[in-house]
Amino acid sequence: MALPTQALDRTIVVVDVVGFTAPDRNSLDRLAVRQGMYEVLKTAFAESGVDFDSCVCDDRGDGALVLLPPGTTKSLVADRLPDRMVAALRRYNHTRTPQARMLLRVSFNSGEVLNDGNGWVGDAVDTAFRILDAQTVKDAFAESGRMIAFISSERFFTDVIEKDPGLVPESYHALPVTVKSFTGMAYLRLHGEVTEPVPQLPAVMAAEDLFVADLNSAVLDLIPHKDLVGLHHHLTRMEVPQLAVMMSRALGPAVPLPRLEGVTDAWGAFHLLTDFNAGPDGIPPAVTFLRLLGENVEGEPGAMIARWIADQARSLRLVPALGDQQKNRPPLPERPHLHLMIMLEPISGDPTRCTLAFWRQDDPEVWPPALGGVREIGIEEVEFRVDDVILETEGVWSGQSMSASVEFLLPRTLINLPVQRWAKEHGTGQPQPLRYGYRLGIRSLERMRARHWHRAWHVRWDSMVENPAAERLHYSGCAEFEGHPIDAILSDEHWVGLVLAKPPSPRADPGSAPDELTSALRSGLPVVLWHPDAEPENLRELLDWVLAEERGFIELPDRRKLAYSGAAVPFKNSLAHDLVVMWDDPKRVIVLDQPLIPTRL
Repeated sequence: MALPTQALDRTIVVVDVVGFTAPDRNSLDRLAVRQGMYEVLKTAFAESGVDFDSCVCDDRGDGALVLLPPGTTKSLVADRLPDRMVAALRRYNHTRTPQARMLLRVSFNSGEVLNDGNGWVGDAVDTAFRILDAQTVKDAFAESGRMIAFISSERFFTDVIEKDPGLVPESYHALPVTVKSFTGMAYLRLHGEVTEPVPQLPAVMAAEDLFVADLNSAVLDLIPHKDLVGLHHHLTRMEVPQLAVMMSRALGPAVPLPRLEGVTDAWGAFHLLTDFNAGPDGIPPAVTFLRLLGENVEGEPGAMIARWIADQARSLRLVPALGDQQKNRPPLPERPHLHLMIMLEPISGDPTRCTLAFWRQDDPEVWPPALGGVREIGIEEVEFRVDDVILETEGVWSGQSMSASVEFLLPRTLINLPVQRWAKEHGTGQPQPLRYGYRLGIRSLERMRARHWHRAWHVRWDSMVENPAAERLHYSGCAEFEGHPIDAILSDEHWVGLVLAKPPSPRADPGSAPDELTSALRSGLPVVLWHPDAEPENLRELLDWVLAEERGFIELPDRRKLAYSGAAVPFKNSLAHDLVVMWDDPKRVIVLDQPLIPTRL
């Protein structure tokens, strides 16, 4: 237990977001508001000459307690902070949807505070919170139409504000305050006019104007009406080959790409993105999307967008943020490929049920993707619930023109699920095997979680990429290595793949020597293959064909998918269809350090 600190005189600022839990705000809105509150504080403090990182900040969920560094001039807070907070908040609100905009109450006080090991306490802290929560203050603020209410304690007003005409003491109005056991006076300054969120459009509009009338107000604030009409004219006639990728990149990896039904051109994409808030960098996704268009479209449309982006960057003070975004953003890929990762894990204590979680990659150059969902399902219905996830994913990917993989992240206990035999679109009565539409593979859940295995995994993967020769595939049971422990054999970094002599058992025997699969995983081999019933000679013949290309292992996923076609491969369908491929890429890891809470179906 931490010991109490020595009491010190500190300047105190308490901030509260008005209506943080309002029912019209969803979880993403609240996240944007919390990020925005800290963005406003950091910007305003910096512009006031106070390093926010040198302050003590105690997060309160819908607000924060900030203690300025000892020795900070008190008048500096009352002098500079109000104007700078209003400016920062106005810039923030200007780039957010209505549900993510905010109004703030901010209280000032000073006095002795100490940390008792659990948090910051003292009469001065209590007073700062009491005057912030006073109903008389809340009522006056609600009726004012202002952006921020600054509330000074009587002590801070008398000692600091009232003595300096430059701090505009006449702008503060005394209010009696009674909150819980506290009774006293507070001094209220209402600051910052709230501007109209949606400009008034002409009563009679041209047909093209009607297309822009229903755009989100945050974007209407940003773009003059005449420019919106111009944008509509250009964007509805603009070919964008990688439209969905641009949208995903504009939203960022933390926000899953929404369903794109009806989004057939750049205007539809822009319109949809106006419903999303700016991220911590303050750049609205719709603006990022326009910038990507400007960079990838030639001629006057691209030049017009680039000019508008430059104008807005200056007016919104986004030049540094846009510069960082452009510098850190990967280029749009020439040969993009998407991944859907589906994790299945048994429920502890109930062998009849399992957890299904999935991660859908909407931008082929961004990893990791956001968690798409977590569900608790019955083991007997796994294939059908996987079908649901795949159809949901295809609804989002409908605007993409690229190939895709479906990967199953499986624990040892489910490693023999026949995913290579599963199908989709069961509801039509004519299901189609997954192997026809996707590269299929499995991945090891144990290795994903065992970070102490990852270094060796990276070493073997990088070695395989550098030299993908087929002769680096080791066949278990080979007479040449008879009598040698499998761990010893696979310790040779020559090997990057292993063919198991038989399918792995659902559980490794803890009392025996390491089995083949465990040895392969902890040795870092990225490729492990097996077949449920093929004779060794037939399996070797199939793998010789699969790895026959010059690039060997690198072409394995594509060649394996080609083997599914049947007509192109001189093998029985069952031999090619039942081949199990663990293709485990350490560059695409999902961090599983938090429990996944499923929705029971």
